[in-house]
Amino acid sequence: MHFRLFSILLLLLLVSCAAENRPTAVSSPQITPTQTRPAAPASPTQTPAVTDVPTSTPQATAVTKQSPPNLRYLQAAIEETLSRFDGLSSYVVVDLDTGQRIARNEDVALAGMSLVKVPILINTYRVLDGPPNIEQTKLITETTALSSNFAANLLLQTIAGKPDAYAGADIVSQSMRDLGVYNTFIAVPIDADPREGRLNTVLTPANRRTDITTHADPFRQTTTGDLAQLFQMIYDCAERGGGPLRRMYPDQLTAGECRDMLQMLQLNELATLLENGLPEDVPFSHKVGWIDDTHGDGGILFSPGGDAILVMALYAPSWLEWEKSAPLFELVARQTYLHFNKADVYAGVELPPEPALAPATGTPDLPHAIVSHTQGIGLTVRETPGGPEVAIYPEGTVLTLLAEEPVEHNGFQWYRVRTQDGELGWAADDYFTLWEE
Repeated sequence: MHFRLFSILLLLLLVSCAAENRPTAVSSPQITPTQTRPAAPASPTQTPAVTDVPTSTPQATAVTKQSPPNLRYLQAAIEETLSRFDGLSSYVVVDLDTGQRIARNEDVALAGMSLVKVPILINTYRVLDGPPNIEQTKLITETTALSSNFAANLLLQTIAGKPDAYAGADIVSQSMRDLGVYNTFIAVPIDADPREGRLNTVLTPANRRTDITTHADPFRQTTTGDLAQLFQMIYDCAERGGGPLRRMYPDQLTAGECRDMLQMLQLNELATLLENGLPEDVPFSHKVGWIDDTHGDGGILFSPGGDAILVMALYAPSWLEWEKSAPLFELVARQTYLHFNKADVYAGVELPPEPALAPATGTPDLPHAIVSHTQGIGLTVRETPGGPEVAIYPEGTVLTLLAEEPVEHNGFQWYRVRTQDGELGWAADDYFTLWEE
């Protein structure tokens, strides 16, 4: 084990010194997992009607870069695949060349599982003053390659700058809000107990929904939409030297550090889901997570025919069998790879129609805002500007700004708002941020 760990550290030191413009395939280290790795189930025998999907994993070949087919083809294929699942499915696919995306249930709250180690990784690199030292590299490697919860909590202490993983969790959660990623938080460190005297959950737009639920772990949550957003940020930072991470943290994160994150995220060794449907020599920077009722995987696919984000999660009440979920992850990954790399994959198939849009509700012409910058205290909505309290709403709560003109009172601009539960009142604009939809 010590020899293997040394090999990993040596590999990572070499990677951090390499001046590359994009991540390349990293040889996966041979590490003995700390828990049993689930066996990869066989691929499902039925394939979507809209695509000719081979039963074996495709082999990466030289592909002439060209515009891939319309994403509606892929959406129809994925929807047909997931129609076999008796539970809730959620996914996002983003074409990183064009920015086009397809999604389903991307704003449904999910248990954070090990998927929240992605924001931990971002914040670890953010607080480092230089390349990680040997001990930090070990913790990062164990967090990404082995998905060690113990190592992830030690990284939370690194983020906090003191031996307090709870303080590190608060910093990670605040960074998500600062970046506009409002459904992802860590209120309690992984495998830790709630701490008395502090808020041990966070209300978000996703977990305040009443129409759909996965009964997500209250201590740590995310969504496939948030994860896709974070992977997009890392990609923009690494590949283009810009994006929200560079704008928010210009003196704390470099393009080289973002490339290092992508290299680290290629080291997943504990279990494979989407990875089973991809050619072995195609880089996939991703993170896997699973608990009894929810399995998830997501990351960035660097394929010859184009780069793409693929994030997927499945939820089944009480218990989700690996033998049921793994083949679906594998097939969706294979469909996505072929979409970007096999020009004739939909030969003879008519372009599927535009998906039906959900009926409009409420007043979509009115602007929305997210409660923010309250230092965890929450926003007090009042009957009148500066008047009696209606309710206190935590950060991440969605507000609708009504048509009334703002009113100045006690140095604040007060806006007439409606909350998601229908309450009306006034809120000071220092404590919310306009939500760009």
